[in-house]
Amino acid sequence: MSGTRMNNVNWRIVSAIFAAFTLLACTVTSTRNAAFAESESSTTLKALPKQSFVDDGSSQLLQLKFKLNEGTVFKFVRITIDGTQVLEFDASGNPIGTLSPPFEFVFGHITMLTDGYYAIGKAKGKFVIAMDKLSLGIGEHEAKAEVVLGGGAEPLVATDTFKLKSSEPPLPDLVAKYFVAPSTIMKNVKYWTFTIETNEGEGNAKQHDVNVYLSNDNALDSGDRLLGQHSMSYLAAGDFNLVPITIKVPKTENEGNHFLFIKVDAQEKIKELSEGNNVLSKAAKIVPNNSQGQHNENNIEAQKHDHQDD
Repeated sequence: MSGTRMNNVNWRIVSAIFAAFTLLACTVTSTRNAAFAESESSTTLKALPKQSFVDDGSSQLLQLKFKLNEGTVFKFVRITIDGTQVLEFDASGNPIGTLSPPFEFVFGHITMLTDGYYAIGKAKGKFVIAMDKLSLGIGEHEAKAEVVLGGGAEPLVATDTFKLKSSEPPLPDLVAKYFVAPSTIMKNVKYWTFTIETNEGEGNAKQHDVNVYLSNDNALDSGDRLLGQHSMSYLAAGDFNLVPITIKVPKTENEGNHFLFIKVDAQEKIKELSEGNNVLSKAAKIVPNNSQGQHNENNIEAQKHDHQDD
């Protein structure tokens, strides 16, 4: 092979190697640029704090941070809470439209934006969104942030969750559901009365008393006579108890029309959701004792022993 041909071959080899290295370098540079561009466009949303009391008097905060690629067109930010409550604001944190609960205020801005909202250099957004906890209410909530861009670009999206709970423990709700008592009562004779006590609240009820009172009218007050009492040690939320109470009207009580009252949590020791459902009443006529009185009292004592045997 002549020297001229050899030189041509060597030149072609060198040219091919150079072209290969050039292509590889361009590919690496392009990949790095693409990765850099992708990493530049990002967003994070963080709820502060993640869990707190709904009635502690402070606001629930959201912290939003994002970066924009150079040349990106910013339009606005949309914050959505639980899929229904929406706030939109501009690059300076000014609300678009009316600022309504639970949203309280927005603080922050975006750097490196032109008057036409084009991102230049390393444009960054940083905002704090404050919300009223009482308006949000107890429970777990989901927050979603969307940085809406122009030019048909997909929005930057981030989400986070937070939980609000009550600083008050769950309360019971003791209810006198039914009251079974005699309509005619002989003096100095024992009778059974029964009530069904339910706990319709969310908290358990600890020790309390269930009392039966005798009144001259259909209004329970401090001057009415206590006839019987049953002590309850515990009643779980959602549970109920059949409460038996024996009563005996003293010989000194006036005869005629009266009212019997059953009252659960008689001393009002338990903090409840409602105190207005603890009392039931039933009309009763007080009559003098007769020869059947002792027999009736013996029957009551026999029933009592039967219950103890069970």
